[in-house]
Amino acid sequence: MKIVASHQLDPAAVDYLKKQGFVLYVANSPNPSSYIDQLKTADAFILRVGVCDSSIIEQCSHLKVIGRTGVGYDNVDVSYATKHGIPVVITPGANSRSVAEHALALMFACAKNMKEADSEIRKGNWLIRDAGKAVELAGRKVGIIGVGAIGKLVAQLCSAIGMECFGYSHSHNRAKVEAAGCAYCENLDDMLSECDVITLHVPLKGNTKHLLGVREISLMKQSAILINTSRGAVVDEKALADALNANRIAAAGIDVFSTEPITMDNPLLHAKNTILTPHSAALTKEALRNMCVECAKGCVAVCKGERWPHIVDPSVYDVQS
Repeated sequence: MKIVASHQLDPAAVDYLKKQGFVLYVANSPNPSSYIDQLKTADAFILRVGVCDSSIIEQCSHLKVIGRTGVGYDNVDVSYATKHGIPVVITPGANSRSVAEHALALMFACAKNMKEADSEIRKGNWLIRDAGKAVELAGRKVGIIGVGAIGKLVAQLCSAIGMECFGYSHSHNRAKVEAAGCAYCENLDDMLSECDVITLHVPLKGNTKHLLGVREISLMKQSAILINTSRGAVVDEKALADALNANRIAAAGIDVFSTEPITMDNPLLHAKNTILTPHSAALTKEALRNMCVECAKGCVAVCKGERWPHIVDPSVYDVQS
């Protein structure tokens, strides 16, 4: 069987695929149309970066499964794939620790004013130490929007350093929030107005696009910090940039953007008090290995006719049968 990957996989995943008898083609391109001839003869497609829409899927009559190295699937037309009996494999939990640690690192960097301190000391400005902007996180309230595998770990890490954790579930699942060790917030507006740090851990769906817009950001404390390691479009980037530039909130740590790679006209590139990273929260060596291996295992299982549990829409198995 043949498997096509948009980009290089971890060596452990490559070894696994070879042992399972798969021939691997690595495109090293975010544009599937540029290697569509390879995809047309593929049994499986692992998409690390890029978009797999209906126009790609419909040309690939041999395709049995699409794999995503992560939990985000907004770049795959899941509905079209499911309609045609093609499961979309994801890797829940494989990168949770990596993303949770990155979110905490952004919190610390913002709270300690590290970006400005680093920039100024390189200019010879030793007196930046007296800026008076750094704060302690212990005792602060952190609002965690989305308390799945990643949000739960964020709560554990924040609790460990003495922060008070509050959780909001878009599905209003109180039990899930409390199981994550957070105080339950029924109302998002209340969380935004009361918490010192807001951190986002929700998927991008129709009801989460611009979940934080002009109105929601205006509810946040002037001293608040916003962290986003979920999906860029969950936040209205212009509204966030405007709030930062007007000192309506204190700082933001952002790992994800509405358009990726980020375009040079993105307002966050020029916003005050921001720390930006290139959607790299999940790309520790450990997480990358875990995601690639788990995705490879899922794709192999589906190709062999097994019902792999970690797929986006289980109803696809009804289509197949």
